Amino acid sequence: MLRDAGGMTAFVDAIAFMAILVLAISALSVSYGFEEENGPNASEVLDAISSSKARLSDLTDMEDDAVVYVTDILAYSVHTGDGKAMEYLQDLLDRHCRGHPYSAELEFGEDRKTIGDGVKARSGASGDYPVSSGGSIRITLSIGERRPSCAPRSCL
Repeated sequence: MLRDAGGMTAFVDAIAFMAILVLAISALSVSYGFEEENGPNASEVLDAISSSKARLSDLTDMEDDAVVYVTDILAYSVHTGDGKAMEYLQDLLDRHCRGHPYSAELEFGEDRKTIGDGVKARSGASGDYPVSSGGSIRITLSIGERRPSCAPRSCL
């Protein structure tokens, strides 16, 4: 019975190569793939908000389709009491904070608005952002620790 010795060597080499490859990939995934989540960073969230743009007509009662920074629209909302921009900010914070409680305070001139509950801050940041109509809006954001979830029977 004749056997191809070269074929058997190639087969064993391929199996050894695949075993080494699996070990290397698993070592990389352990060290890089499963980092512990520390939660959202308040300064990163503020940076995202301050660099975002939207149409005026989407977040206010105005029919102007001009694209402006969200901070301009928030200043308008704080000053006039228009609630659309504040609802948008709350949705934005809900998405960025991923279940972590938050509190945001916005100040524009003498006017002030607060969103969220007062939390013991795990991460906090504050920033002054220029408004195109003049002045600046101060946004202070605090993000707390996520509340541990519990099964219905253990929460009683």
